[in-house]
Amino acid sequence: MLPSHWVKIGLMLLAFVLATPHMGALHASSEGGHGGDSKKSEKKGEGKDANKPENGAIVVGPLTVNILSNKGFRFLRLSMLVQCEDNAAAERITLPDAREDLIFRLSTKLAEDLLTNAGKMALRQELIELFNKYAGAGKVKNIYFQEFVFQ
Repeated sequence: MLPSHWVKIGLMLLAFVLATPHMGALHASSEGGHGGDSKKSEKKGEGKDANKPENGAIVVGPLTVNILSNKGFRFLRLSMLVQCEDNAAAERITLPDAREDLIFRLSTKLAEDLLTNAGKMALRQELIELFNKYAGAGKVKNIYFQEFVFQ
């Protein structure tokens, strides 16, 4: 049997390991599209801001959110391409209030419901409605999930 201080150290290390990707995702996602420095994308050799709309499409994420589960809390890492009618509508869904609304909405979801294809399709429809609130009625045409990972 391990002494209690070793258990505490192990739990702290586990918390650090689990929190490290989460903190990096928040840092990376807070820069793009909100006046962040475009030097980050230039370092990767992209040469342009990765969070700028192109032909009405924009990438939202990656975003890491705590979600509910029958087994306790879990993390959902989500990235999606949102197709809008025009670039102006696409830019409006990246505003801070839209992002906050997205985080609040995702944090109310149950992981077990999102594991099924039907659950993902229902989430897609719900997010289209949410983004239309910011982009304008009927401006969001579709959402394509690029990353959908549970931990």
